[in-house]
Formats: sequence, structure tokens, C-alpha cells
Amino acid sequence: MVSKKKIVLIIVLILIVAIAATGLMFYNNYQQGKASFQGKHNILVLCADPTEQREGVGGVDMAFIIELNDGTLGEVTPVYPGGLYDPSMTPPPDLRSEGVDHWYLHDSLWTADLEAGTQRAQQIVEYNTGTSTDIVVVVTPDAIDAMINAVGPVYSNGQEVTIDSLTFLRNDQDQNGATRGDAVEGLADGIIDATRSSGKKVDLISTITDQYAKGNIMVVPQDVFEKLVAYAGFSNIFS
Repeated sequence: MVSKKKIVLIIVLILIVAIAATGLMFYNNYQQGKASFQGKHNILVLCADPTEQREGVGGVDMAFIIELNDGTLGEVTPVYPGGLYDPSMTPPPDLRSEGVDHWYLHDSLWTADLEAGTQRAQQIVEYNTGTSTDIVVVVTPDAIDAMINAVGPVYSNGQEVTIDSLTFLRNDQDQNGATRGDAVEGLADGIIDATRSSGKKVDLISTITDQYAKGNIMVVPQDVFEKLVAYAGFSNIFS
């Protein structure tokens, strides 16, 4: 079983670098974050597949709920999107025309409005799991591929990642019987291990900054996110 901390390290690194990219003052956000994020809070991470044609980012292939307790990492819960929906939500006509009768978590980012899409995802996840979330992080395969290229070679579950990450994850499931959650966790574990062994932390940070600027890593809402990461992020990374 991959340590719950390792899947989170990539996400935490993404969050920290995203703050650096905005040029915000760390100390002020730390003080505000300390006041705002004491107690328990949850982050929803959405792994999106942009190869699916739609107005929005892409289909949600996998999700995770990351729990923070007074800024310290708690439970990490995988959420498999298949079949999850909130019956109070009605899909738009263009989605219904595809033969979809519910607004599933998989299709929550269907529209171009990212904030509305992440709110839908939060509502669907809360309906099905009973867990509300404070922040949503959306990560695309392009961002993961760039990270792999920056620190590689990367090995996941004993295999070198020599193809794009989306294909690798699918092969890990189809050929090796891994669940989607285990496949994603294994890949995150491999990126962290490669970064540590290669000494390419600076390269990884530079790559994540670039991917954040290109829109391959997205965070909603920005103002809350800044405070949270300034308060909690540095205590969790690479420890």
C-alpha cells in the first residue's frame, strides 16, 4: 500500500508553487490562513482527462479527498467517479443529447465555467460521501507528463514510465489489475522518488510553475487556497 502522504506530496508541491507564481506575500497569507484553517478542512483533487470533447477541462477520471487537521495531513480518501451523481442536478441539453440522464461526477467539468464545474463536483462528492470540501485542485495529464519529463526516469509499481501518463495509468489497470486509485498513487509515488533520487527538485518546481501558468493545474477558489497553502503547505512537503 502506497503511503497516503506520497500522493499528497505532489498536490502540496503544486499548491505551494502556484502561490509562488502569483507573487503573493507568504507571511500575510500565513497569518490569515492560521486564523481561517484551524480545525478540520478538506481538499478535493480532480484528475481530468482533456481528450474527451467538451467545453470544459475534460472528464473527471479520478478524485481524492485530502483531509487537513490544523494544517496537518489526515486521511486521503479515493473517490471513484463511476456512477456518482446528485439527483437534484439536471444535465444541460447538450449533455443529455449524448444520452446522459444524470449529471455525473465524471461530467462535472463539462462546461467552460471552471468555478461552476468545481462547485458541481463538490456537491456530487458531498452527496455521495457525506464529506464537504473547501478547495478544489484540477490536474491534467499534460501537467503530470511535464513533471515526469522533468525528473525522469520515473518508475511506478516497478515499471518505467516511457509513455504518456494517461496511457500508462490505463495500461496499469488493464494489464496489471490495478485500481485507478492505486495507479494514480503509484505514479505520484514514482515522481516523488525520482525527484529525491535525481536531485531535480528545482526542475520540478520550475515545471509546475510553467504548468500552472499554462492552465494545466487549476485551483478554486484562489483566495482561500493561498491562505491554506501558506499555513499548511511547507510542513508537509518532502518530509
